[in-house]
Amino acid sequence: MRIKTLLANGAALLLAAPVLAGCSSDEPKREFTVPKALCGVAVPTDALDRVLPASGKKLSTEFEGPGGAELCTVSVDGQTVLDIAIEHIPADHMSPAGVLTDRLRGFGGESAEDGTIAYRPYAAASVVKCRAADVQKEDITLFVQVTKPGREEASAMRDFMSGYRSAYEKKKPCQKRYS
Repeated sequence: MRIKTLLANGAALLLAAPVLAGCSSDEPKREFTVPKALCGVAVPTDALDRVLPASGKKLSTEFEGPGGAELCTVSVDGQTVLDIAIEHIPADHMSPAGVLTDRLRGFGGESAEDGTIAYRPYAAASVVKCRAADVQKEDITLFVQVTKPGREEASAMRDFMSGYRSAYEKKKPCQKRYS
């Protein structure tokens, strides 16, 4: 009886071995490190990790700006996976939901943090209001969009925008523009 059990268990292991080996060796893996900052702004790495591709070798960023509009592009293995657009607009011209709808050509989304963030699984928007005696009144829109092969996750986009907006405001973008 014992020999039959050992033989049966051994046969089961032999049959399962190719399946197990195929799963572990063929899975693509992530070789790049999730950055702590993108184009000079600290980012919430846990939320960023959830929208970046699950695999890839090299992550790179490219920054265009400064000026009335800035663009930070994140690529993995030469393929764009995330865009962050920053634009100065007239004061009270658009809400975060309006920015999201405008950028996505009519597709709105959920809102968070008392309407200061609008988001979808693949995009998020926020507006920084520049209001002070020593600054021209204007708003700065922040728009983030994931492109394939990036991953879509609504809560990650909301969390990413929340952290990104907070870090961006710490840079005092309203004061720098008019100093």
